[in-house]
Amino acid sequence: MINYEKPWLSTGETLVCFGDSITASVTGYTAILQKHLAKKNIKVINAGRGGDKTPWALTRLESDVIALKPDAVSIFLGTNDCAVGRAQWADEPMVSPEAYKSNLIWIIHLCRLKNINKFSITPPLGRFEGQARLDYGDIIAEYCSAAREAASIMKVQCVPADAACDMERQKHNAGDTILLTVDGIHLNEKGNSLVADTMLTTWGLQ
Repeated sequence: MINYEKPWLSTGETLVCFGDSITASVTGYTAILQKHLAKKNIKVINAGRGGDKTPWALTRLESDVIALKPDAVSIFLGTNDCAVGRAQWADEPMVSPEAYKSNLIWIIHLCRLKNINKFSITPPLGRFEGQARLDYGDIIAEYCSAAREAASIMKVQCVPADAACDMERQKHNAGDTILLTVDGIHLNEKGNSLVADTMLTTWGLQ
């Protein structure tokens, strides 16, 4: 049921941004979306939660998304799914790329049962930076592919913010240095702007 018409959102509609701490940040990409889309009378609700992974996200889907009765849902989860079972989260069960993909599919399916029909999925952002890359490894690509597969299976928008970040890193020849985050994981101003711009461009709302 992918909506290829642009713009993806219309005046008077409500968008819920469902994600982890990258979404939850009060100065992050969600704040940029809120400011930009308010000019078009589109309400943006921040439903991010720090440390969230897709198994946990499913447990709060009803209260934090479905109960709000939004017109659209932007799903940006996966960074923590990549990291659990490793480094400081070594005591937690791993979420495999296949489980991650399945959880994304279930999020969309359960929302559709409640007549929510517009979705976009943003894959994790390509790679960790700095020390985080040493801690968690070079594993995100598998989860990015899983997110794209989920979007294809469910016929929803895929926001290629991972590709945009990769291109930005290549442009600056960043290597293993920190460019788009403050700590290797959480986005800095440049990273948040890049994610928000990629979302708005994908949705035809730039």
